[in-house]
Amino acid sequence: MLSIEYRYFYQSAIDSSFRKAGDNLNINSSAVVRQIHKLEDNLQLKLFIRSSKGLELTSHGHMLFKYVAEQVERNESFLQNIQDQENDIESVITISTVETIAIFFLSEIVKEFQDKYRNVRFKIIAKKPDSIIEDLIINKCEIGITFTKEIPKSLKIIFENNFPVGVLCSPQHFLAQREFIDVQECLEYPLVFHPGTLTVWKKLQRELGYKAFIPKPKLIANSYALIKSFLIKDNSSLFFSTKLGALNELNKGLLVYKKVKNRTLLNNKIGIIITKNKVINKITEKFLQAITHSFKKF
Repeated sequence: MLSIEYRYFYQSAIDSSFRKAGDNLNINSSAVVRQIHKLEDNLQLKLFIRSSKGLELTSHGHMLFKYVAEQVERNESFLQNIQDQENDIESVITISTVETIAIFFLSEIVKEFQDKYRNVRFKIIAKKPDSIIEDLIINKCEIGITFTKEIPKSLKIIFENNFPVGVLCSPQHFLAQREFIDVQECLEYPLVFHPGTLTVWKKLQRELGYKAFIPKPKLIANSYALIKSFLIKDNSSLFFSTKLGALNELNKGLLVYKKVKNRTLLNNKIGIIITKNKVINKITEKFLQAITHSFKKF
């Protein structure tokens, strides 16, 4: 790799200006000038002359520039070869996640990642939150995406964000025009459950003092597609959920999402989780960076 004075010389020759070189290098132009003077003193050669057009290379400057440019090209070729080798690494990334995250986040991120890293394959399993934690503990997956409350000490949260649990319902539902809904009001209407929401519901049951599965849900289904289709056709039912798995339906006005006035439901953090002592390879680290960046944008 080029030393600092040669890098500053190369940039100054390209820009024909110490000031422009400083801007492109994100440093003060005086620092550029000092390094150029240092290089000229070491070589005992004059490399630049000033003219009406700006900086011009001397004959010795032209010779040095040709040499440095060849070095830059070799460096870039070397780095590109390293990148190409990384892109060709074969790897399988295993993820256990709640279904809403798989629907909303993962499809686009996986597509973009595989466009860059051609030989990376993914195994993605949609599971209940408790099962995701278990998969991480027994090393059945590398990455888990689930609720982050009560995480065992053997696991590490890479990043988390808050996704409040509210209710999804038909636009024709009686509560659809309300800005906020009380939990007790929700319980006056038929409920629809997905196994992935049972973890949050159990916490809510303990808070409200209800026995298990009271009130009884009108429908329990492990398919978000089925639940959303049912809600669109049924004007009376409510579904406790985040809005993540129904963004298309919400944008089209087919469903409505309403927040529920309850601390447990409003404070619902979902995070990216790994096992603390598990060695993560470079490709998986890069994917963790990509998915964390996506989480931060939401």
